[in-house]
Order: sequence, then C-alpha cells, then structure tokens
Amino acid sequence: MFKPYYIKLFMAAFLWGGALVAGRIVAVNLPPFTTTFLRFTAVSLFLLPILYIKEKKLPVPTLKTALILIILSISGILLFNFFLFSSLRTVTASRSSVIISFTPAAVAVISSLFIHEKITPLMIAGLFLALLGAVITITNGDIFVFLDEGLHRGDLYLLGCVISWALYSIIAKYAMTTLSPLNVLTYVSCIGVVLLIPFALMEGALFTLSEQPIETWLSLLYLSIGATGFAYLWYYEGIKAIGSSRSAIFLNVEPLAAITLGMLILEEQLTISISIGAVLVISGLFLTNYKNKQKIISH
Repeated sequence: MFKPYYIKLFMAAFLWGGALVAGRIVAVNLPPFTTTFLRFTAVSLFLLPILYIKEKKLPVPTLKTALILIILSISGILLFNFFLFSSLRTVTASRSSVIISFTPAAVAVISSLFIHEKITPLMIAGLFLALLGAVITITNGDIFVFLDEGLHRGDLYLLGCVISWALYSIIAKYAMTTLSPLNVLTYVSCIGVVLLIPFALMEGALFTLSEQPIETWLSLLYLSIGATGFAYLWYYEGIKAIGSSRSAIFLNVEPLAAITLGMLILEEQLTISISIGAVLVISGLFLTNYKNKQKIISH
C-alpha cells in the first residue's frame, strides 16, 4: 500500500514529464534564462502568500542555511533550467526524458559516497537498468555510431541536467533539517529570481514578451504552478520522508508522461531505442523501491 509521499513523488515526476513537453514549446520562442526567470517569478508570487498564511510569518534562516539555499538556487534553478531549456531547443521531449531518467543513478552513487545513504542489491540492479536505458537512448541503439560521432550539444546539456539535479536533490536534504519543504522551495525560488535578473536582461527577450503567442504563456503557466509550485514541493516532502536516493528513483516516471504527451501534443515519433530505454529506466523504479530482506550495502 502506497504512503501519501509515494503518491506525491509519482505525481511530481508525472508533472515534470509534462514539463518537458511544455518546455519544448517555450524553448522555441524564449531563451533559457528568460524562461526560467518568468517561471520562478510566477512560482515565488504563488508560494509567498501560501507560506505566510501557513506559517503566520516568514522564518529567518541561519547564515549556514542561507548559504545552502543559495547553492540550491544555483544548482536547481540556474544551472538545471539553463541546461534543460537549452537542450529542448534541439532534443525531443521523449528523448530528453529518458536521458534525464539517469539522474537517480547519479543521486544514489553520490549519496552513497558522500552522505552514506544505504544501497540494497536491488537498488544496484535498478540503477544499472537506468544507466543501460540512458545509454541506449543517447546512442540511438548503435554504440559504434555514437563512438564515431560523439555526444551532440543537446545531449551534453541533458547530462548537465543530470549532474545539477543530482547535487540539488542531495543538498536539499540538509536545508530541510531546519526549514520545512515549503520554506525551502519558496526561499530557493525567490533567491533564484534575484540571481537570474542579470542573465535574463542580457538575453533581451524580456522586452519582446508582448509578441509571444498564447501557447507560450500557457506553457509557462504549467511550468510555473504545476511543474514547479506543486511538483517541487511534493518532491521536497519525498526527500524528507524517504531520502534522496529513493525519491530520485521516481524520476523514472518522467519518460512515461513525456513520451505519451509528446506523441499526443507535439506529434513526436516514438523510436525503438527510446522505447527500450524507457522500459529499462522505468523498471528501475520498481526494483529500487521493492522491499525485501536482503542485506543493506553501505559505505
């Protein structure tokens, strides 16, 4: 029987899968920092009154916690979203979702090495499947062609997403030792908006927003309220409840949502390599979260 935080983690990943489709629409019309600035400005305006109503005040973080929040903003907002929206200019939502699903492997390995989160043999099997699925997707099922041509720029951006989100997932746990998930999300969003101002101004697109089509604004609304406001909050709650590694595994749900919505909305083609890769990484979700009595492996 699923606990509430399992359902929330599943829904967060599903919303993020849809965000890859919405991001693909926005990326065609707006540069990455401008998109991220608009996204998190809306998120901050959405969350600040909710935080104040729920907490009756805006808690003041300690200096140490404030530094952690700044690092979270850099890794999870500036870097992740820059890499994401840059990649979506050239990479389909379906393909990007499968590559990003390699993130749980990165989170689990880093968590095991540096913060001593435990890994079971089944988790290792799940991580291997996620890695194999990502490799098949990146190489389009042909490792030899991949070795000749190397990674495309869009793929490199997606690998940047993996690394930045892995760091974000792990560091977030430290911030939530003194602040609630809602506090962390709100403060990280607000800090991110401030840090993004010079980058968004340099891109110049803020001065031409009136020219954007309606689908850009609708996609930004989804990215802001659904894929950030609710999804990030649910993801934070999952990290606090079951840890970084197990929460990150739910990112394997993203391909299912992104592939389905990409086909329905963007009319993307589902290739054999993407299909195989998606099956493998989603399988990692069930292996990693399957409870058994096997001995825990720790460092």
